[in-house]
Amino acid sequence: MKSTLLTLTVLLSFSSAFAEGPSRVLLLGDSHAYGRYGSVLDAHFRKGDTQVTSLSSCGSSPSTWTTSSENFKSTNCGFWKKNAKGQETRVTSHRLPSFGEELAATKPDLTVITLGTNFLASPGNIKSEKAHVEKMMKQINAAGSACIWVGPPDLKKDPFKKNLELGVKELKSWADANNCQFIDSTKLTKYPGGKSDGIHYGPKDSAAWGEAVVKEITKLNITPPVKAAAPKAADAQKKTGTK
Repeated sequence: MKSTLLTLTVLLSFSSAFAEGPSRVLLLGDSHAYGRYGSVLDAHFRKGDTQVTSLSSCGSSPSTWTTSSENFKSTNCGFWKKNAKGQETRVTSHRLPSFGEELAATKPDLTVITLGTNFLASPGNIKSEKAHVEKMMKQINAAGSACIWVGPPDLKKDPFKKNLELGVKELKSWADANNCQFIDSTKLTKYPGGKSDGIHYGPKDSAAWGEAVVKEITKLNITPPVKAAAPKAADAQKKTGTK
């Protein structure tokens, strides 16, 4: 009875905490997040007293963020970080931080990942990223943070466009299997006509995508996973056979 009441109390405390929004947010993405899209998401979460840490790296995929900092990759096409104090770094070349280290340092109760475009180069790339996507989702859950994964938007350039449907389908299935809520950006965007690179959006369309994602996020029931309680000494002794 006591354990049931404790569990109920924990659940209610999480629900009440999120009724006013999360207190700490980690936002991580690729070159899309480097632009207005990322700025719109960052501004949404940075309202009130919420502590937000936002990071983006051009050309990045989940595998880019999941190696150790000792062997970490660098970007030469754009890096952005805005910390909880609002201090901003926006440079062309930068050695990326580790996602796991950022997660441990920021201790978010909500983590938003917006990655997926860069691994659409081939079905093989999509398949090889599965372990890295799931590693990030498992790390988020283990940290006691709620998880939202935002998929790539509508695209025009092949082979990314050709593999977009498969990539979105796989991302959703991985999210469903790992306690992470998924937002399908292909339902929120239509790649604009005119001159473009077929992947990136201009400031106006990028901001509109960000606003559409914000609306979807506000519809979600966001609660951090409840961490399992540590086993009692008596229970631990029974399992090990010790006295």
